[in-house]
Formats: sequence, C-alpha cells, structure tokens
Amino acid sequence: MRAIVLELNFLKVGLTMFLSKFSKSAYYGPLSIVKYRRDYPEPKLPSEDWVKLKTRICGICGSDVRLITLSESTYLYPMTSFPLIPGHEIVATVEETGKNVGDFQRGDRVVVVPALPCRVRGFEECEFCRMGRFAICKNTDRGTLSPGIFVGICRDVPGGWAEYTIAHHDALVSVPDEIPDENAVFAEPLTVGIHTALRVFPEEDDIVAVVGCGMIGLATIAALRHLGFRGEIWGIERNERLSEIAKNFGASRVIVGDPISEIAELTGGRVYRPPMTGKVLVGGGVDIAYECVGTAESLDTCLRIAKPLGKVVVAGTVSKVPIDLAPIFAKELEVLGIFGASYEKVGGEIKNPYEIAFDMMRKRDFSCLLTHTFPLEEYRKALWTVLNKRKSGAIKVAFRP
Repeated sequence: MRAIVLELNFLKVGLTMFLSKFSKSAYYGPLSIVKYRRDYPEPKLPSEDWVKLKTRICGICGSDVRLITLSESTYLYPMTSFPLIPGHEIVATVEETGKNVGDFQRGDRVVVVPALPCRVRGFEECEFCRMGRFAICKNTDRGTLSPGIFVGICRDVPGGWAEYTIAHHDALVSVPDEIPDENAVFAEPLTVGIHTALRVFPEEDDIVAVVGCGMIGLATIAALRHLGFRGEIWGIERNERLSEIAKNFGASRVIVGDPISEIAELTGGRVYRPPMTGKVLVGGGVDIAYECVGTAESLDTCLRIAKPLGKVVVAGTVSKVPIDLAPIFAKELEVLGIFGASYEKVGGEIKNPYEIAFDMMRKRDFSCLLTHTFPLEEYRKALWTVLNKRKSGAIKVAFRP
C-alpha cells in the first residue's frame, strides 16, 4: 500500500537537525526521517476483535509535525515504536471485519478513537481506563501490541497517512450520515477541545483566556460555548485571520498585541518590568488560561496573565521549554495538563466525547477550517504547507489517500 513512514535513523536525525538550520525542507527531504513508500505491507487483523479500514481523509496534527521536526519531547519515546505511519485524525470506511466486532460492517463510515489502551492490548482495564481516561492508560508500553499511546505512534497500528489501517472495534465511532468527511475529520481535535474545556470548566462570572487560536484553541472556544459558558472568552492570537475565526467561534474579543498589558488594562492590573525576566502583572488577570500552542512563549504568557489562585490548563503538546516558573508559586496557580480526550461528565451524565463532537458539528460547520488537502504522493507539498502557514494560509491540512 501507499504510505508515509517515519524511520528513526540516528544518522538522518543528526543530518536533519543540522540542515534544518538552513531550510525547513530538511524535515521532508531525501535525508529526513520521512519516507514515501508505494509498497508498504498492508496491515493484518491482530485478532477477530479488529477491523481493517480504508482511509478516506486524515488530518495533520501539531503532534505529527513535532515528530517530523524532531521537536517533540523524548519523554514519550518509551511509549512509541518505530517505524511508524503517522496520523490519528482518521475518517475511514470499514474494509474487512473480524468475527467479534459487533454491528460494524463493510462499507460503514467511521472515525477512529486513537488511544491504544488496556483492552486493545489484552489486559483487564487499569484504573485509568475504567475512568474513561484512555490516553493515560498505564499499559501503553506492553501487551499484544508494540509500545504506542496512540494510533500513528505504534509500529503495529498504522496511522491515517496510508491507504489502510486497522482498529479495535472499541475504537470505532460511526459517523452520522448528515456529517460529511470534511467535518468528520475534526472529530478528534474537537474531543481534545472538549476535554480542555471540561478539565476546568469556568464559573458563570469567570474571565478566561485561550492562548493560541489554532485548531485546538478554536476547538476549545467552540466547546466552551457549546457546553454552556456565556462569560468572557478572550483569545490571544497574532494571526489576524485566525483572530476573526475565533470571534466567529465564540471569542468575546481577541488580543493581537501585547496580551499582558492589555489584560492588565482590562482587569485593573498593574504591569512591572523587573530585570532579566518578562512583564509581571499585579492586581489583575484572568481566572483560567487555556494554553493551546505548546511553546515556551505561550505557556509563559498563560502563567503571567493568570490571576492569583487562577488556573492554567496546558492543552498544547509542550516539549522541553525554558520558562520562568516563579508565577506558579508567587500566585499559587493550579497548572493542569491535557492529553488526548476522555469520557466526560456533562449535565450529570457520562458522555462519549465523540458524540459531543458530532452534536457540535450538527450546529456548526467546521469544514471552513480545512484549507488544504493532498494525496499521499504530494506529502512534501503538504508538509511545506503546514510548516509555512504564514505563506500558505493553512489552518488544517489533511491527506486524502
């Protein structure tokens, strides 16, 4: 089958890191860890509980890009196995079924829940899986599959950057007929936004900031509004196009300039400039800051704009970042992480986040965010488009194998 494969070759890693100082094309050129294959072996069903899928469309996530650009933290490498085929934002058609897959049949259109937790690895559910928190399952490094927290970072389960993949029947969610592929491809990122919003859901009179209005930031804003928050949501985003989209998705205002000074003015705070560090906001700030980028700058901004006893929710995939942690203890902040999605308690009921995502899609068209699609053969164009968003105008880029 046709596939885009990442191979962990340390010579290529060194060359890529050196050559990337001169050009971003080093990340997808002939000396990179990325390789297009026309003859990659098609995956086989591990057991009768699995199905084979034909990929219809698969998004390119920021975590995929960090793998390719070697900027992802190696903290998760023990739960990753190479060679791998990236891609976990998958819409697919059922191609072949095992005998124990319930009602799923050939031809069904589905999205894939990317987590590879206990049940798909042959274990009884751990305490985290029993809570529906599959992304933090404690068995993702062992069992019947090679290490891998998600589809796309496990060598035994190809991601969606290929013609075919496989999935355990528990990982399939049927796509409603009225939702086209161009919306369904946003199901997985929307579940992350839902989890982010519900990790610390704001009180009615809270002021919240969403730092970074890319895909996860927009999903968080949309989720907050869908789940009933009617208070102030302040987006922080330099890109004017994303700023306008954030307003359309529910942001009360979007700050494009200096967020610390503007939030100080809006909340009655004072700004100081001590030596050898950034601005310090005193006497003001937001109740909750949702970090949705995963950079040192965005995390630092969140810590500085949160008010004393405020909360910072880190949804961006943060690598090793040098930041000043003084705001955490000086303001007694709570910092909480987000990884993937989980079953959520909404209105006293435990709900599948994908059902919430589909309900959001019934009320709002997300396809406007899908700006570029490419066949697998044009992977270099696709990666150029993602890595040069200011030039390309890309928001969400996807492959159509």
